[in-house]
Order: sequence, then structure tokens, then C-alpha cells
Amino acid sequence: KQWYQRRVRGEGVPFRAGSFDGVVSISVLQWLCNADKASHNPFKRLRCFFTMLYSSMRQGGRAVFQLYPESPKQMELITEQATRCGFTGGVVVDYPNSTKAKKIFLCLFAGVPVTGVRMPQA
Repeated sequence: KQWYQRRVRGEGVPFRAGSFDGVVSISVLQWLCNADKASHNPFKRLRCFFTMLYSSMRQGGRAVFQLYPESPKQMELITEQATRCGFTGGVVVDYPNSTKAKKIFLCLFAGVPVTGVRMPQA
């Protein structure tokens, strides 16, 4: 229960360095941006999450997040925090002109220089 509560609050989860080659998340990341109480801080949650994730991934590891941001500003916040923690990568939008089928993916690379990043195609 304590592990789950830490994860929900965005405090990170203790994994050894280099534990993961890849990470996949579907419709979870945007919830770290919620601020339902005055004590909730989306910047801190995202920073803590991405710091923990970066340290637990091996160099060259990949993370893909399928998400539904509420606004472009929220997507910018998420992407900015990931970049500040050392990730490279970017956003891929599948079916960009559809309201029902549109999917947004944040594709991140751990320890890969920007010049070495090859983004997937939508």
C-alpha cells in the first residue's frame, strides 16, 4: 500500500539504476498534472517522476507514454520536465485530424544525444 501511495503522489518508486530497458504507459502521465488540493504541485510531481524514471532506465533505454493532455500548455509542461531530467525525444501524434482516433505519444530516450534520436513515425 505504501508503494502505491508514493506512486500516486508522484514521489517516485525505488528501483535500482539501469533496471529497465523500456517503459510503456497508457493514459496515466497526465494525471500527475492534477492539482486538486493546494498541496498538490504538478511541477514537483513530474520532476520527481521523471528523475526516478531516468535513473532507473539503462542508457539508451526508451519510454513511450500514450496520454491525453488537457491542453497544449499541459503537454509543454510534461515535455519540459522530462527534458530537464535528461531525456531526449518528442511527441508523435497519430491521426492528428481525428477527434475520436487521435492518439498522442511522448517518446523518450534515456542517455541518447539529440543527434542520435530517431523518432517513430505516426
